[in-house]
Amino acid sequence: MKRQLTLIVLSLFLLAGCQRGELLPTEIKVEAESIGGTRARFTLAPANSRAYYSYAIVSRDNENYDAPATSICYDEIQWMESLLLDWGHGSFTDYFCYQGNRQLTLKTLASDKDFKFIVFQINPKNHEIIGEPVVCEFHTKPVPRRDLHFQVNFVADELHITPSDDNLTYFWDYDETEMISSTYDSTPTYYLYTLAGMYQEYGFMEFYYYDGPCVWYLSLEDDMTDGTEYTLVIAGCEEGELTTAATVVRFIYHPDNIEMLSIEEVDDLGLWRRRNNSRQMESRTTAAPSSRLSLPGKARASLARNGRAHD
Repeated sequence: MKRQLTLIVLSLFLLAGCQRGELLPTEIKVEAESIGGTRARFTLAPANSRAYYSYAIVSRDNENYDAPATSICYDEIQWMESLLLDWGHGSFTDYFCYQGNRQLTLKTLASDKDFKFIVFQINPKNHEIIGEPVVCEFHTKPVPRRDLHFQVNFVADELHITPSDDNLTYFWDYDETEMISSTYDSTPTYYLYTLAGMYQEYGFMEFYYYDGPCVWYLSLEDDMTDGTEYTLVIAGCEEGELTTAATVVRFIYHPDNIEMLSIEEVDDLGLWRRRNNSRQMESRTTAAPSSRLSLPGKARASLARNGRAHD
């Protein structure tokens, strides 16, 4: 009995020590690894790996840009709390707090703009800020806007893409409409944007660029399902950044007859940004692109570069 009591007291002591360690002010190093047109990647390294921290991102267009960093962070915390109430599930710590070293990529930033990236230590229980926030100011690169449009049609199982300018590069891919709707919040442009960013980060985006007309035989894909609706997304692309509005095509696949449902040009990446309140929620809970896209995309790019996928 005495030994059990000793173990209980020791456990409580260790638990209290761990909790105090989480709340002790600690230095957090913030380094910018790369700043692009709409993406910025940072490395975060707290001296105390048990400390909890979070972040805020604000652009110069925001009226609070010049406010004290602590004030900006508390506004962000209020936004997090309200979002958690809307969701009705999950914990503040799980959704909004980090521990230990981490690489963080901010996405869908406005190009050619000033930003403040603010990292702050936080008490996960009462959501109070601990110590002084770390402020990192940066400027995103300009992203060119190209005058490029696309004609799309299907002949039997062939997909034909014809750009309005053969000298400009573009990027395209497709997946099941249901997948894009559920994973990318019904935002096809963000789906393509995510793929371009991933391929650029891994260093093989150059193999996915097209210029001039392209023909692809859908029956070459081994996972196409007869009667399933797919969404094709095409946009101008340079250095992993989308340079045009996206052309979005929805179609139903049949092995020998493709039924086109709709084709439209949309520019909804800004809508995604506003919908997320520049919050970059996708940086915290990133949905991985469909695994089917990697190998088929490489195959398409290889065929295109070798001239076998062109008219």
